[in-house]
Amino acid sequence: MLNEEFNTTMKYPDYAQLITESQQKLFAYIYSMLGRNAASWDVLQESNLVLWRKQNDFQPGSNFDAWAFSIARFQVLAHLRDRKRDPLELLTPELLEALAEESEEEMHHFDERLIALQHCKSQLKSKNRRIVELYYEKNMPLKDVSASLSSSVNAIKQALLRVRRSLKQCIKIQLKNTTP
Repeated sequence: MLNEEFNTTMKYPDYAQLITESQQKLFAYIYSMLGRNAASWDVLQESNLVLWRKQNDFQPGSNFDAWAFSIARFQVLAHLRDRKRDPLELLTPELLEALAEESEEEMHHFDERLIALQHCKSQLKSKNRRIVELYYEKNMPLKDVSASLSSSVNAIKQALLRVRRSLKQCIKIQLKNTTP
């Protein structure tokens, strides 16, 4: 049954690449609705399974991201349905649908923001760029970043605050300059 479920004969040969390229956007989309890192990763994996199972339903030339977001939205709803017994669960299907619509709009600009971030990050001083890489990309705790760079934790916190402000302003300018 597993072989039937994950049939490797693809109608669209670049389908696996489309799934791979969509992972960042899909995770951001799911996270924007759930706000929980572990749950978002779980739902992303479930979404990937469904995307793989439904590969023959995809229409080449159509908008893969929109199709994948639709599948992810249903997976988020299924996740919430399964968690309904959790008294702390505040998301209703209606609220989730509103969040999903807003998130889809934001995801259309994800690539542009990512390119702007990469450009702005390249403009940082090397020490600040290193702080960003260690803290955000390698997920190092502040104390480890400070030890690695021979700085105090407070100095790293202040540097991160300044870098975030700088990146935010730079990204805003980049997007303004690239948006017609």
